[in-house]
Amino acid sequence: MKSDDMNVFAQLLTTICALYKHHMNELTMELYWQALCEFELTVVKQAFQAYINHPDTGQFMPKPADVLRYLNGGSETQALQAWSRVQQIMRDVGSYDTLVFDDAILHRVIEDMGGWIRLSEKTVQEMNFLAHEFKKRYAGYVLHPPESYPRQLTGRLDWQNSQLGHENQPPLLVGNAQKAEQIYRQGRAATLSTPVIPLLSVGLSAGEAAAMLTESASEVSVASVSDVVTKED
Repeated sequence: MKSDDMNVFAQLLTTICALYKHHMNELTMELYWQALCEFELTVVKQAFQAYINHPDTGQFMPKPADVLRYLNGGSETQALQAWSRVQQIMRDVGSYDTLVFDDAILHRVIEDMGGWIRLSEKTVQEMNFLAHEFKKRYAGYVLHPPESYPRQLTGRLDWQNSQLGHENQPPLLVGNAQKAEQIYRQGRAATLSTPVIPLLSVGLSAGEAAAMLTESASEVSVASVSDVVTKED
């Protein structure tokens, strides 16, 4: 929602409060706004309506968390959606680019599991096993949000550049660009994990390995990157 929607949003809450014979002061109304303002007004109205119409929940005044459950789904649903996003980006972008998702919890979960590079190196069988761990961790953070998270998920090229003292490239923003930029600004400096890079173990110099990494990364489809990374949710 935009600031222009605040009056309509306030009228909506006032109407709902009247329905439930509930009094709401300005401070409480501001809390509702802060919790829901990232969503479109039309979608918020639909979520309120769905809550009110539900035979089990509709008898109680909806709290912000109640509406968010209709907007986002429960913790398990959110975890499943996040895992699907991770798999899609791994297929379309790979492990070479540094990424900033529009999801702080996703950043923290991937860091806890060893980082973007290491996760991307897993085999299909390993990924099937790790899916359960990812979704369990993610659902836990939905219920108890992390106090901190890395501002970005470092890719192979930036990791290699950091070892050689080279300048890193700007990260790719995944999902809603504005939210991803906010995640980057509010996150802490990412800890560079040490990935296993086979190129350095077969007799190549660091410079030759970096050149080969750069050449391999250039083969990633530009169309697939723009379709997935720059598209806003």
